[in-house]
Amino acid sequence: MAFILADNCFQNLIYRLAGEKYSRFVSVCLSWKRIVGELLAERSYPLKLENKVLFVGVQNSTWMQELVLLKQDILAKYRQYGEELDDIIFIINSPKKRKK
Repeated sequence: MAFILADNCFQNLIYRLAGEKYSRFVSVCLSWKRIVGELLAERSYPLKLENKVLFVGVQNSTWMQELVLLKQDILAKYRQYGEELDDIIFIINSPKKRKK
């Protein structure tokens, strides 16, 4: 019996649920951590992909500045993975804290 990694099964399921319309966005999201690294991925996340422009939510202005400085490197890495992005727009979009 051949074993299949659960990670691959979940990725396939996500692509199937998203459908063809959102497959590029799913691809960008799934590779975000690999592209920017674990530290930056914990403080930012893709919000949407529109006309080859990726909108990214960022925790605060400090991390946004770091990502702005790395923008060209991030675009180049996405091109290596076969994703053609024209630009990345960073937006401060910190999740709201829960009220206790």
